[in-house]
Amino acid sequence: MSGDQIQYNSRYSGYIRSQDRYAVLFGGAGSGKSYTVAQKLVYRCIQNKRERILVIRNVYRTCRESTFRLLIEVASSFGVEVTANRSDLSITFPNGAQIIHAGLDDPEKLKSIAGITSVWIEEASEVKEDAFRQVDLRLRGDVPTYKQVTLTLNPTDSRLWVRRWLDENPDIFVLRTTWRDNAFLDKQYIDVLKSLPEDLRAIYERGEWGEALKGVIFPEWKTYNEHREPDFYGIDFGYNSPSAVVAVTVTDPDIYVREVIYQSGLTNSDLIAELKKAVSNKNLPIYCDAAEPDRIEELIREGLQAYKADKSVKDGIDFVKRYNINVHAGSQNLQNELREYRWDEDRKSGELKDVPLKRHDHAVDAMRYAIYTHLKGATNTWGVW
Repeated sequence: MSGDQIQYNSRYSGYIRSQDRYAVLFGGAGSGKSYTVAQKLVYRCIQNKRERILVIRNVYRTCRESTFRLLIEVASSFGVEVTANRSDLSITFPNGAQIIHAGLDDPEKLKSIAGITSVWIEEASEVKEDAFRQVDLRLRGDVPTYKQVTLTLNPTDSRLWVRRWLDENPDIFVLRTTWRDNAFLDKQYIDVLKSLPEDLRAIYERGEWGEALKGVIFPEWKTYNEHREPDFYGIDFGYNSPSAVVAVTVTDPDIYVREVIYQSGLTNSDLIAELKKAVSNKNLPIYCDAAEPDRIEELIREGLQAYKADKSVKDGIDFVKRYNINVHAGSQNLQNELREYRWDEDRKSGELKDVPLKRHDHAVDAMRYAIYTHLKGATNTWGVW
């Protein structure tokens, strides 16, 4: 296989050829950034048995359903049968080349990794500058081809360190793209991008650096690291969209929320199996999306304490906002959702509505179901049961 045989978006030809120490691919959603990086890395491994490429996200477990799956898909599209180890998220090629994964939430594992030839930092907007510097220092010594650190991100915040870093280093290879650069994108997804409120369109449709979003519902929340035993759980069911499960601990006026499951493609049987592994105390209540009574009944039959949640949106949001919200540092998907969870707006007048924008709200909904349904019982005579 030659590089000329790979079908990639022509807009990325400069990146495919680049051997710069640093390459930054940023811009709108659906532009093909991540797919193209995966193509380049897989091709490098096919061509050179000594490649050992490190792929990083801020939180390790988010790699499984993103970069790990994508790289396997790309290798398959090249007709290459790789050995994919789901326990350590490593991908080994027939010639011995490897792609391995790590998360910045496990610094000790990162320190033990040696012999890296290149690095891909996916969703670099989640990564702190100090952490990036530490990763950069891991890429040293002689390598069989060339050393490159690739960063991919959506420009969600103009205050991100990446923007300042780019301004200070004009020699970095930079490519800004939008959905218009992706010849393989479906029309339905394009319509979704065009339907977003203006401030989100600037980021995800036009690939511009974002300013403060209008109408963010939970603008103030903190992160925590310590383990806290949960008091109850919340579930937002999904299949094509992620099924999201959160654990909630209450020490009034503080609430601590930890993302337990966040995965698409789960049947109810799959979800039950994951819940049985994740929920240590089977006697704790689990508040579920009431629109799925059949799925709730299956959970109950499997011995889980599942209940229909009160899905009142505006009342539920107002209730949750009474508390100080703390999100576990490893709950990356919930953090990402909270940053953009905002009130919808009238497209003509720009005025905010009393309903949230239905976009990337799976873990946030699970959080609201659980907190509102369980805790409102403390202020209502009829209780939660």
